[in-house]
Parts: sequence; C-alpha cells; structure tokens
Amino acid sequence: MNSAIKYFLIGLVQGLTEFLPVSSSGHIVLFGSFFNLDNLLLLSVVAHLGTLLAVIYCYRKRLFSLIRHPINKTNLNLIIATIPTVLIVLVFNKFFESGFSTSSTIWGFLISAVLLFVVDFKANGNKYFTKKTSFIMGVTQGLAVLPGISRSGTTLVTGLFLGINKNEALDFSFLMSIPIIIASAVYEGIDLIKNPVTINWVGMVIVFVASFVFGILSIKLMLKVVKKNRLFYFSFYLIFLSLLTLLFV
Repeated sequence: MNSAIKYFLIGLVQGLTEFLPVSSSGHIVLFGSFFNLDNLLLLSVVAHLGTLLAVIYCYRKRLFSLIRHPINKTNLNLIIATIPTVLIVLVFNKFFESGFSTSSTIWGFLISAVLLFVVDFKANGNKYFTKKTSFIMGVTQGLAVLPGISRSGTTLVTGLFLGINKNEALDFSFLMSIPIIIASAVYEGIDLIKNPVTINWVGMVIVFVASFVFGILSIKLMLKVVKKNRLFYFSFYLIFLSLLTLLFV
C-alpha cells in the first residue's frame, strides 16, 4: 500500500476514534501492527495534535468564554477532573503498558461494549456537575489508559450513570480531553526527544490534517448519536472488533 495512504488512514482512524467511544489507542496499535508501521509514537503525537485542534475548533466559542472569564465553575470542575487523571496515568502507566496484550485489548473492547449498551437505556438525568462528579469522571478518565478502553466512552458513561444530563456530560467529556491530549502529546514528545527518529514531514502533515478533519466529523457525529440515544450501535461495533482482533491479531 502507498505510504501516503497509510498516513492518511492513521489520521482518519485517530480522528474518528478519539471522540467516538471505541478506544483510539486500541485502534492505532492494531492498525500499526496490521500494516507494520514504524514510528508509531511520532504518528501518535501528530495525530493527537490534530484531534486537539479539532476539539478546540468545535468548542471555540465555549473555550473563548472560559478563557475570558477564568474564574468560573466549569474551569474549576475541569481542574478537579484533570488532577486524578494525571496522577493515575503517572503512577500506573508503566504497569498498564507492561500488561498490554491482545487479550487485554479484547477485554477492554468488550467492557466498553457492555457499558455503552447498558447506559443507552438509562433515563436522561437532570443533575448538575459538582466537584464530586467531576472528580469521579477524572478518575475513570485515568483508568481509560487500559488497552481497549475508550476515554470518551468511559467519561461519558460515568457522567450518565451519575445522573448528569447527556448533553452536558458529553460537552464536559470533550472539554476534559483538551488538557489530557496536551499532556499526552507532551509526554510522548519527551520520549521522542530522548529517542529521535527520522521524520517524513509530508507524512506528518497528512496525518495531522486527516486527524483534524475527521476529528471534527467524529465530534459532530457523537453529538447526534448521544442526542438520539444510539450509543448501543458502538457496542455492536466493539464486539465485532474484539472478534476481529481475536482472529487476526
């Protein structure tokens, strides 16, 4: 396969799966293994930057308001949610990485499938965000470092189970992703500085643009899916993906 097409597909996969509840990290690892791609770490950094720009673009008005008026409840809740995520990743990341395997990824896909299926039939809540709910969502976001577990799916499901309105839970889940994507890109970037690699600049541009464009599309798709209570569609996809992984990886 042409290398440019491979780079495009990496950006497409990252862009779509970063915000859909199907585990972007699991898809990138599986995709990279299937096509035997080199420099997956660098590709991951560039793709993350593309999806970061996508969520900033889609929530630019909300973000501009939060920046103009920094002392507000939403910013406080975002800080409270980010702290446990960062602590969990820093403390347990090496443990999670050492335990990575095809079987653990399959189990992660299946756990996500069950959670999405169950929560989709839960009545829409009407509770507001509190420090407690923000902290709990931050904890589950940290646990999403497990292979096959979706960050967006885990945080959204947590918010819905806690009784938060589905639209507010989804918006907060997207906003929570911004500091985490930044932190992830910085963390991976430090590894690249320590272990520099040859860079295909054209390929990196393709990955960045593709992840940005498809990141926007996935955000818009997710907003529609949640509004119409169709999360269980992703359950079927994750079950299919787990079977595919079992058979071919």
